Formats: sequence, C-alpha cells, structure tokens
Amino acid sequence: MSVYVDSSALAVILRAEPQAPTLLSWLRDLAEPLVSTQLLETEMRRVGLRHGLDQSVVTDLLAAVSLTVLRKADFTAGGLLGGAGLRSLDALHLQGALRLDARTILTYDRRLAEAAGSIGLEVVAPA
Repeated sequence: MSVYVDSSALAVILRAEPQAPTLLSWLRDLAEPLVSTQLLETEMRRVGLRHGLDQSVVTDLLAAVSLTVLRKADFTAGGLLGGAGLRSLDALHLQGALRLDARTILTYDRRLAEAAGSIGLEVVAPA
C-alpha cells in the first residue's frame, strides 16, 4: 500500500508552518511509500517561487515522492467525482489517489479531506 500526498501537506514543510515538525516526524516513521501525480511538482514549484525558496529545496522534497503521470481518463474521472465543493486540482489529486490504490491520503486541505473520507480513504494531517 501507499500514502498519497497532496500539495497542502508538502507546503507545510516548505513554508515551515507550525505543523511541520510533527509532519516531518510522522514522515520519518512512515513505512509505506509516498506517491502522488506530477501535479504535485507543478504546485510545489509554484509554492517555492511564491516564498522565494531555492528550487533545489523543492527538488529535494519531491525526491521522497514517487510521481505518476495523469492520463486523459484521469481528467474525466476527476471531473466526475462527487462533491460540488471539490475544486478542480483537488479532484485530480483525489483521482490520482484512487488510481494509485492509495489507502491513505496526506492532506491539510479540508475539502479534499472531506471528499477522500467520503469515499473510504483514511485521511491523515499530523498536527
């Protein structure tokens, strides 16, 4: 099994938010691989630019995650996922988690967490 990670979780680390030490400790103890889609790379690079971070920091963080390419069918399936409040990129993250057979999603995004929980995924947000 694997743990799907979205941008809200890795942004906690990049922005050195108060939850970062707890999240980093949780990640160190994690026995399962971290997975995501290439959407994560774009989002993390944008976070790095907004916060004036050297992109090598982003690269190092992304190296811990196995990234998969979204397929055309993922865009359709993501667009059709339930939950009118689910935003487009979050829907793509959720579809990515489903496609990658993740049992858990690591996210600090409330809408994504609610949608993931409603379809049976375990939601984790170490605080």
